[in-house]
Amino acid sequence: MGLYLLAAMVLILLAEYVIIRYKIEKLEEVEEKKDFARSAQLSGQQIALAVQQHLNGISNLQAEIGSRVDAQDHDLKVLKEGGRIDGTQVFLGPLSRLPRISFDQLEIAWTKYKENVMTILLDGKATPQTDSLGNVIHTPASRARALLPAQWLTLSNWYKQLEIDLTDEANSKKESVENWVFSFIFFDLLLLGGVFFLFRKHVLQPLAVLEHNTANHIQRKAERQNEIGSLTVEVNEILEQLKDAAEFVESIGGGKLDLDYKSLDSNYQPGKNKLADSLISMQGKLREMNVEEQRRNWANEGLTKFVDILRSSNDNISTLGDKIISNLVQYTGSNQGGLYILNDEDQHNKYLELVSLFAFNSKKFEKQKIKLGEGILGQTFLEKETTSLTEIPDEYIRITSGLGEANPRALLFVPLKVDKEVYGIVELASFDSYDEHEIQFVEKLAETIASTLASVKAAQKNRQLIEQFQQQTEEMRAQEEEMRQNMEELQATQEEMARKERDYIAKIHELQQEVANAANLKREVETLKSEQQQKESTHAREVRDLKAKIAAKPAKGDEWKVAEEVEKTLRFQLDALRITEEELSRK
Repeated sequence: MGLYLLAAMVLILLAEYVIIRYKIEKLEEVEEKKDFARSAQLSGQQIALAVQQHLNGISNLQAEIGSRVDAQDHDLKVLKEGGRIDGTQVFLGPLSRLPRISFDQLEIAWTKYKENVMTILLDGKATPQTDSLGNVIHTPASRARALLPAQWLTLSNWYKQLEIDLTDEANSKKESVENWVFSFIFFDLLLLGGVFFLFRKHVLQPLAVLEHNTANHIQRKAERQNEIGSLTVEVNEILEQLKDAAEFVESIGGGKLDLDYKSLDSNYQPGKNKLADSLISMQGKLREMNVEEQRRNWANEGLTKFVDILRSSNDNISTLGDKIISNLVQYTGSNQGGLYILNDEDQHNKYLELVSLFAFNSKKFEKQKIKLGEGILGQTFLEKETTSLTEIPDEYIRITSGLGEANPRALLFVPLKVDKEVYGIVELASFDSYDEHEIQFVEKLAETIASTLASVKAAQKNRQLIEQFQQQTEEMRAQEEEMRQNMEELQATQEEMARKERDYIAKIHELQQEVANAANLKREVETLKSEQQQKESTHAREVRDLKAKIAAKPAKGDEWKVAEEVEKTLRFQLDALRITEEELSRK
């Protein structure tokens, strides 16, 4: 109905436009005719001016006047019969009845005026002639000249009359256009009123009822088999969907994130109910957000727990590592774990050392040392990236318990690094695969552990440096005391050396004095030596004589005793001489 009504209105408006356009074109044509009549009148005035100049004696105007006359004939013909105006795209129709009457009289006047002009141009003698008696001889040219002003005045009057008629016709056309416009406006208003009445009756009122029912969630059967009826059916369906959606949202608000929408609407099909699709998508996102929130809370609680452990720990790396790895294995649900720390005491032989272990029956790992780049641990250290494995070789590691032993399903190696420096590796083994949020948690925790380990190592190094400094301080104090004693001894030695130096100087003076007497002493010694030699020779001779005498006597008597005494005396004298000789030799 709306399309038919719209098509009718379009046709009516199109007809109105065509009529108004036709009327306006007629009005414009009359205006063009009036302007063209004025232009023809101006051309006639130019012809009259040229004829007057010719009569005043200006020659060589015949051709121009003749050309203008022909042009004027053509313009009057176009004005009368219609046609295209020269030099334009404007076409004129024939004159209507009233202007045609004035134009016929104008054409008669123009014909007479043109004949007289042509007579003057052909005769060439337009001035009056007289005979022998002095009477004026009237020639055709003189008569034409006499009639020409009156004819031009008549012609001008008919031009004015034609203009008046065309003006009246234009005003009539204008009034006609205005009447048609007002008529069409009135008709259109009536038409719009009827359309609005129909629209209100068949559209607005049913929509108002539908709006009321929709606002109050009232479902009513469609009364009409049209668009409004179809809309009512759709609204009823939407109300039902909104009811189901409200119950679904209420259930979600109550925390039932696993509720199936089909339990509320058995006819639900994905893609047809956008609201249900959106709510189900929202349910899925809320479920994901809930899981993410639980994971985030799990990670935050874990980080808080380990921060407390790291803060409350002592400065012993082994004790700290035991607390970290035992709590980490339990918190992540792993079955085994190990903490490897970089040992860089020897810059030429760095290795990863297992300082803490949480496992059953794994004593063989307690003293394990891994070279950098050796195995998965060494490669993880060099690459400085987390390594997660789900395919574990049988010979790599086995998790044992009181019930038996088995291979783990997942291994996780996380470097303990701060910025780009790695301080160690955390190794975790589990029968279950590690989720991404668990790996991210261990990576974040690894940064905190690395910072703590760096602080602990720095504290231990500082403590060692302090102890070394204290030891060096004690040694320096002992060395200082020893140096003080040495200084005192050195001072005493210097005093003794000064004293000895004075004695040496005195001794040197004595020696110098003795050197002065050395020559006399040498002579005395030589004299004593010679005397000693003489005495020795004498004593030796006497001894030989005595021995000979003793040997000659048979027994010992008083002389023997005397001889023995003499021998003793001589021996004593010899010893005294020897001693004297040695003393002399020393001096």
